[in-house]
Amino acid sequence: MSSTHDPLLFPAFQRFVEHTGLLANAKGILAARLPRILGQGQTRAEGLDMPPATIERQQELLALTLPEEALRDPAVQDEIAKAQRAVDEHKEQMRHPENRRRFAMQVLHRLEGVSTGNKDNQFFAGRLILVPDKSGLNWAWSMTPHYPVIAKIPADIEYVASAHTVSDRIVDKWTLPVDHFLDRLSLAWTMARHFGGSDNVLITDVARLFKIATQDERFWSSPSRRNFEDVPEAVFITNLINWRRHRDTTGSRENFELVPATLNQAHGPRSHPFFVPGNAEGTVVRPMIYIRRHSS
Repeated sequence: MSSTHDPLLFPAFQRFVEHTGLLANAKGILAARLPRILGQGQTRAEGLDMPPATIERQQELLALTLPEEALRDPAVQDEIAKAQRAVDEHKEQMRHPENRRRFAMQVLHRLEGVSTGNKDNQFFAGRLILVPDKSGLNWAWSMTPHYPVIAKIPADIEYVASAHTVSDRIVDKWTLPVDHFLDRLSLAWTMARHFGGSDNVLITDVARLFKIATQDERFWSSPSRRNFEDVPEAVFITNLINWRRHRDTTGSRENFELVPATLNQAHGPRSHPFFVPGNAEGTVVRPMIYIRRHSS
């Protein structure tokens, strides 16, 4: 599915909102949804500076609880009915694996200057993997299939293609020099070991605390939510990959070892594996469990 942004997607609904002053007096969830229905604000895909996609606006309209006056307006009701049909058709289309495959290939064909393809039943573009959710209604560009850079991208070819460029920039921004990464990794590992109380430090715990360890001086000089910069989930694996590629040339005395997960540690409701790429594209992964530190 592909669309162009139309600010007057719902002209009758917009007239109703303007006539009744609904937006000016809106509170709570209504205040959040109304602007998005009217094409204002941004898509739900965090990090993507684009207005809400057509399908997102249609979904928001259907989720809105409207006042009785709007329900008596035939033109508004007609727009709601059309939105319902469009959303139902979109869901039905994206439900089928073959349609999701065709959609992904159309996205890859839009991308220029990057190696793309399908390998190990995964779609890749450069270092990023294109991953749909089970419904096919939301997509993500991820480092390996597991760690999204930008998620909740609507199933709109223009939006998913644009998100690749942005995701690539995010990866570049957050890729640290190896020695800097090792400093932050050491801090995150130390915190994880302290809170875990064991020498068997889970990589998933280190990855979670790495978001704290990688904060800049502003946060450390005055720790507060205001000074905390949100870190994409993929930042840890991005830097882990970069370190593993360059670890023989770092000359650092600090050495970390990733311990492969056993079958029981990799599967099951209580398992906590961390997946590292097993090939250049990241379409194959290997489950790891612990990260050990020792001096060489």
